[in-house]
Amino acid sequence: MLEGKEKIDLESLQAFLDKNEIPKIKGKPKTFLGIAKQPHYENVLSNIYAFYFNVNEVHKFKDLFISSLLECVYKTNLGKQKTGLENFFDFVSETEYPTNKGGRIDLILSNKEQAIIVENKVYHNLNNDLNDYWTSTKKQEEYKIGIVLSIQPISKINHLHFINITHLQLLNQVMQNIGGYLLEANEKYIVFLKDLYQNVINLSTDIMNTKEIEFYLKNRDEIHYTARFLNRFKDHIKQEVEQACHILNGDTPFLKLNNTGNRFRYYKSIKVPNLMFTVVFDQLYIDSKKRIWIVVELNGEALIDVGMYKEIDFTIEEKQCFTQDFYTRKHSGWAHFAGIGFYLVKDELPLNNLAEFIAEKIETEHLLSIFKKIEDFLIANKK
Repeated sequence: MLEGKEKIDLESLQAFLDKNEIPKIKGKPKTFLGIAKQPHYENVLSNIYAFYFNVNEVHKFKDLFISSLLECVYKTNLGKQKTGLENFFDFVSETEYPTNKGGRIDLILSNKEQAIIVENKVYHNLNNDLNDYWTSTKKQEEYKIGIVLSIQPISKINHLHFINITHLQLLNQVMQNIGGYLLEANEKYIVFLKDLYQNVINLSTDIMNTKEIEFYLKNRDEIHYTARFLNRFKDHIKQEVEQACHILNGDTPFLKLNNTGNRFRYYKSIKVPNLMFTVVFDQLYIDSKKRIWIVVELNGEALIDVGMYKEIDFTIEEKQCFTQDFYTRKHSGWAHFAGIGFYLVKDELPLNNLAEFIAEKIETEHLLSIFKKIEDFLIANKK
């Protein structure tokens, strides 16, 4: 039984887990736009679209984007009425196009007679003056159309000459048509286009679907109990990893414990702060390998001249623990000198007395002797 606020019948929890198949929520693939923290900025997306709509640009996709957009337009009732948009070519793509009332059109595709006005919407509400956008483009009605390009479908647009197309509808059409353009297209911009497509898929996809939400609502209490049980397990692991440092210290402390969050702990040398043991434990519950990783780590000034560690007389057994690329890799701030992983299944990690296991493995698997030799070497060569 768990105690206090965490109290729950473990048999009931096991019965819940045995009876129910917990939905696996898939993460969304990372994109360059996501890494750059700009996946949802409308001006960024408008600039990218303007680039790909330009039939003369270096991507060499030619008319792929405009042809795909017009296909989306012609599928709508209003689009079918715009006969003046046929043979839409020799156009320019412009962003931030100024309007009569001082506004800005996100993207406009236009030539002397025709125009496609694009209002790019991601998360913002549609409160733009669409009539200002419309009247600011001096074309006859049948030769122009307005498009609100949104992430989610918009049921009502308060303008007779604007339609709604989603980003995903447009890019789905582009990807459907791309086959005939690939041979001549610039490979670099094929990669960029795929990244844009994945970015739009990410924006258009909810983190949880209806089935998953319904599962949560039906089993809310049990799920919360399970989550709290996992947190209790994580706290147990952290406590055991910290206790291992105290066991190693014994009556003559030579290590200082550093609490560094939910992923790992440092046992720093008291005499040489740039030398430490690092115990990585979050892989026990977030990594398919289910392991604890123990390393001898160096940082800061201890990495100014890594070649000097070749002077230390290490045994053959100690060398088998070395990180293979320590001497050849360019280090930026920190480096693993040696390390060993212990797997939950393969090595039968004793999670109920993990502290003793970690301390014993550091001592018996040559990590402590490696640590001590480096510590003595750095002290002896300290300038």
